[in-house]
Amino acid sequence: MESRLLEMFKEHRGGLFKTNEISKIIGVKSDHAEYQSLRDTLRELETSGKIVRGSRRRYGIPPPEISTIEGTLRMQSTGNGIVTPDAHHDLKDTVLIRAKHLQRAQDGDHVRVTIAKTKRGERPHGEIIRVLEHSTRPVIGRVERTREEQLVVMTEPAKFDRNIRLDAEQQLGKRSRKLPVNGALGRARRTQTGDRFVEVGPPVTIESEMKAIAEELGLPGEFPKAVLDELATIPITISPEEIKKRVDLRKKTIITIDPEDAKDFDDAVSLEENDDGTVTLGVHIADVSHYVQEGTALDDEALARGTSVYLVGGVIPMLPEKISNELCSLRPDEDKLTYSVFLKMNPETAEVISSEIKKSVIRSAMRFTYEEAEKRTTSGKGKHAALLKRMKKLSEQMYERRHAEGSIDFETDEVRFIFDENGVPIESLKKVRLGSMRMIEDFMLAANRAIAEFISTKAKEGSERPFLYRIHADPDPSKLRDLAELAKGLGYKLSPENAQPKTIQKFLDSIKGKPEEKMLNQLMLRSMAKAVYAEHNVGHFGLAFTHYTHFTSPIRRYPDLIVHRMLFEYLTGAGMERKREHHYYQILPEIADQTSALERRATEAERESIKVAQMLLMKPHVGEEFDGIITGVTHFGVFIEIETGAEGLLHIRELPGFYTFDEAHHSLSREHRGNRGRKKLRPWEKEKTNGADRYRIGDKIRVQLVKVLEEKRQMDFRLVEE
Repeated sequence: MESRLLEMFKEHRGGLFKTNEISKIIGVKSDHAEYQSLRDTLRELETSGKIVRGSRRRYGIPPPEISTIEGTLRMQSTGNGIVTPDAHHDLKDTVLIRAKHLQRAQDGDHVRVTIAKTKRGERPHGEIIRVLEHSTRPVIGRVERTREEQLVVMTEPAKFDRNIRLDAEQQLGKRSRKLPVNGALGRARRTQTGDRFVEVGPPVTIESEMKAIAEELGLPGEFPKAVLDELATIPITISPEEIKKRVDLRKKTIITIDPEDAKDFDDAVSLEENDDGTVTLGVHIADVSHYVQEGTALDDEALARGTSVYLVGGVIPMLPEKISNELCSLRPDEDKLTYSVFLKMNPETAEVISSEIKKSVIRSAMRFTYEEAEKRTTSGKGKHAALLKRMKKLSEQMYERRHAEGSIDFETDEVRFIFDENGVPIESLKKVRLGSMRMIEDFMLAANRAIAEFISTKAKEGSERPFLYRIHADPDPSKLRDLAELAKGLGYKLSPENAQPKTIQKFLDSIKGKPEEKMLNQLMLRSMAKAVYAEHNVGHFGLAFTHYTHFTSPIRRYPDLIVHRMLFEYLTGAGMERKREHHYYQILPEIADQTSALERRATEAERESIKVAQMLLMKPHVGEEFDGIITGVTHFGVFIEIETGAEGLLHIRELPGFYTFDEAHHSLSREHRGNRGRKKLRPWEKEKTNGADRYRIGDKIRVQLVKVLEEKRQMDFRLVEE
């Protein structure tokens, strides 16, 4: 087998192949006993260094240095672009494209890039040499009228830098109206035709802006008719036959704890004391896979959506309401189908002694909000208060154990908005992280971990069975070195070389409560790799877990749904059939890539919706002064977050004197020039003499809000004279 494989790799030197692709090339069928020998030999060859394993478990002889890749361009507010390589490339990082090397490519275009030679540890950068396919993703424009014509003026010039002239038949009566414009057809001064426009509505309302975000990012709308037709055939009641197949937990005390405005309750918890002094933590998750089955229109649509998207004031669900809010929502006093994970634990140390996974039926005894659970835990009064106190005590032990193992907890601020009767935001509040939230979080982490560890026991030593993991790679060493240098200047120590989770955790513990905590937390987050879904396991760096998956939110995440589906096959009879294993080996890489990309899209949409609400909130406060903190520094100015949580730009032209950008130290430093280098002022200008010698991330600053560009989701500040 070894010689056959090495000969094949030499013939295809530079190529990287998945296991099922290799089996086809050398003629080994996936349902043959020799297939396992093939997989074992691949691992042996990789261990010996004769072959390499690239991303997405692809094997091959070490390829030549990558010089050209293809990928998707995403424009940044700085004017630079970021290209994400296509899945078949073995390049893990994104590629930076400076503005001068964009070659008129626009946001969303599929492009070919030549990669420049970089120093070790330096981020890849390159130049676009060809646009392979123009994006059909809409961009947002505002129609403005002059005497001679109407133009669609782009509200996001960084993403689409050319205005579009309308023909006479396209003219609109109103002076300003927001429209999504098909960017692929607006290039090289080509005129749009009337059917290229879809009216969104009056500009700058929460509703119109949410629609605009959905158009920009290609978020899904109504569910297709095929899905709704299929949905109508699903029975609402649970048959006695189905209940007999499951562990009946309806007489157990099981509760849900969720946000106040939640409508879909997909997780419930229980805690029982055992005669031997141990306790059993039960985590019960809605069995969505019972209703959403493989190959159905419901399943296809759920995969296409990938995740629910939570925007300010609304949600774009992954599953129809009948599934999410009715059949699978674990509402009190209703029989519901679930998947239960039972963790037998030492209550003093939170050590997991054993675990068990069963399909079940439950009947929730009570629905708590986080606030209600917190109040009863603290006071000890009210129904199920004693249970909640025991749960909290166990969760504190679980957190301490996880922390001791190196799990990293990043403190991030979340905001919620208060709206008036017209849906206009009038106040923003920072969400308080309650103990009840941390408790449920630790219970869910434990369940997710237990599922992944269970799957690992199904594989022979040194091998993997098909599964979908949640992985988090090691942080970028070059970014950690930059952060360590910055932290050193502030009096904090961080060892960037071969950093382990405990290294990061120790650093974050050292800055708790310090003025620089929030800033250094943010920079540390930026230096981290993004957690993604993958069909191979490399562990989860941030949690310090060797095995981890997503199992606990199948109503809103497709990966959890497919994990439920696979888990059932592993638990049934003799386990997953070889034919089904081969099926999953084929589909999981694409599912992992697609759901990871859709998760990133959802995150972007959620951030943009928060920006919209913040802009509408701040519009009436133009001219007012605010205390802020510098959250970002670029060559053109500094980004500042004020006490409301909104972020805006203090442009470098608003700073007195001459400043240069120090990228390594995230700062702008003033140059002290003589009269020869001094800017010549016009007669009506007054020389600015205030301002600091240096502006860096984390510095406090007093600014005046001078402009809110709500359509661009931007705010501009002016420095308040000291």
